[in-house]
Amino acid sequence: MGKKHFIIPIFVPHLGCPHDCIFCNQRRITGLSTNVRPEHIERIIEEYLSTIPDGSINIEVAFYGGSFTGIDMDIQRKLLSVPLKYKRNCKIDGIRLSTRPDYIDREILDLLREYEVDTIELGVQSLKDEVLNKNGRGHSSDQVYMAAESIKANGFNLGLQMMIGLVGDTRDGVIFTAKEFIKL
Repeated sequence: MGKKHFIIPIFVPHLGCPHDCIFCNQRRITGLSTNVRPEHIERIIEEYLSTIPDGSINIEVAFYGGSFTGIDMDIQRKLLSVPLKYKRNCKIDGIRLSTRPDYIDREILDLLREYEVDTIELGVQSLKDEVLNKNGRGHSSDQVYMAAESIKANGFNLGLQMMIGLVGDTRDGVIFTAKEFIKL
């Protein structure tokens, strides 16, 4: 039987994100400010670990709610150093983060490799450029394809986030995006 999967969420509301997409208000959604500190992360991890039963469970720490790779690199290092310590002590199995496709480059991927990030989730939402534009995403579908290929080519697991019902989207647009996600 496979391992059960458990994610410890760390919210960095709107941190690193320069855009105000029409569907996103992370401060209101999470009730948190962007002032996330390493000691806060450690406390969250400890609280979650105390509730997880021993056994065959795959545990990941995940950074959500902002564009992680858009955060100042020194701050990224400080934030990633906390789950890295738990990973190296075999208390967690993986580290994942969510970011924008236009915030992936060689320097970022090198940093994420150094801190043993396993999975990079791209907040894609749609692969129809007109939908991306109408929703204030600030990136193109071409940037999604380039980022996805770069992430996979550099040995990371790739996650893709999709939203249906966005302004300007259609049934055909949603199906197109879903089929493209499968290819990626």
